[in-house]
Amino acid sequence: MKHIIILFSMVFIFAVFIFSGCKTLGLPTGKGYTRLCQNYVGHDVSRLVDSWGQPGRTFDAPDHKKVFVYVETRDEYTLNPLAHSALIEYPPRIDPRKGRTGETEGNVTGQSVSSMDYCITYFEVGENNMVIRALWKGDCKSLEKKEK
Repeated sequence: MKHIIILFSMVFIFAVFIFSGCKTLGLPTGKGYTRLCQNYVGHDVSRLVDSWGQPGRTFDAPDHKKVFVYVETRDEYTLNPLAHSALIEYPPRIDPRKGRTGETEGNVTGQSVSSMDYCITYFEVGENNMVIRALWKGDCKSLEKKEK
């Protein structure tokens, strides 16, 4: 009797996975991070700050743009590049030949570098306080959302 209950449970779990569509299960990717950043391009910078909080650093860029810099480190032992201004490279050197599919989309350009212990993201903001473009480099990942 015990074997029948276990077998029935296993068949039920298997059926749930089949009918729910296994595509809902996924791992974070660079493509997902690009799409996350794309959500803020073309919108007021307050939307970005409301979601991500205050940037770790801001600075003025050419053409009267302002740049908001966000860094996410893997753990508390990772060197934070914002603590050392020499580690901030703007614009970041992104080699499109080394990027993975989907890491550049619209006005967002990124490059996954899994050997980096952090993810650094730059949002360019125009004079009208609209996010114009985003650049990211490092170990940046987010879940891919299904397109409607």
